[in-house]
Amino acid sequence: MNCMGRPRGGPLEAVMKMKTLKPLYLGGKTLVEGSPFITDEQHGRELIQKGYAEKHEGGDEALVDLTLGDAPSAATTSASVTTDTKTKATTTKKKAD
Repeated sequence: MNCMGRPRGGPLEAVMKMKTLKPLYLGGKTLVEGSPFITDEQHGRELIQKGYAEKHEGGDEALVDLTLGDAPSAATTSASVTTDTKTKATTTKKKAD
C-alpha cells in the first residue's frame, strides 16, 4: 500500500523498470549490481537521484516487482545502514579494604 492507502502500482501510479547500480536490498532480496527490478515511479526517481539505480529498457525479466503485494519499497544499502562496531571497554576498580 502506498501512503494514500491504495495498492502500490495501482491504476493511478506509473511503474518503472529499473536496473541496480549498487547492491540493494529490495522486496526481501539482495540484488547485485545490474539486476533488473520494477518499482513505482516515485520510488524509481528517488533511487535514480541517490545514484542507486537507473531506468532499464532491456528485455531482462525483473527479479523483484515492488508493485505487487506488500513488498517493502525502501532500499537498504551499506551507506544507509549505520552501526557502531566499537565497543566500549568498561573497567571496574575494587576498593582497597
